[in-house]
Amino acid sequence: MVKQVDVKILGRDFQIACPEDEEENLMKSIEYLNHKIEEIQSQGNIVGVDKTIIMAALNITHEFLNQNANSDVHLHTYKNKINDFNKVLDQILESV
Repeated sequence: MVKQVDVKILGRDFQIACPEDEEENLMKSIEYLNHKIEEIQSQGNIVGVDKTIIMAALNITHEFLNQNANSDVHLHTYKNKINDFNKVLDQILESV
């Protein structure tokens, strides 16, 4: 069953559609995304919401591609996180 989950990204509230059994993973993804966004903002050299989100996405993708994801369990987890992340990014970019 899919439900709407209220989340906060970049200080803004969003409702994300999420399967009930994936809510915990979604929340972890949101926390990680917010952490990456804060890292980028603290550097002070990226201006604009769009650029900040894109840099966060690039950093997360880089981390993913450089990890050793040989096991199916890890690969499945990473795919879920990337799917969740893509949904979040789509919703953020639609509202900007």
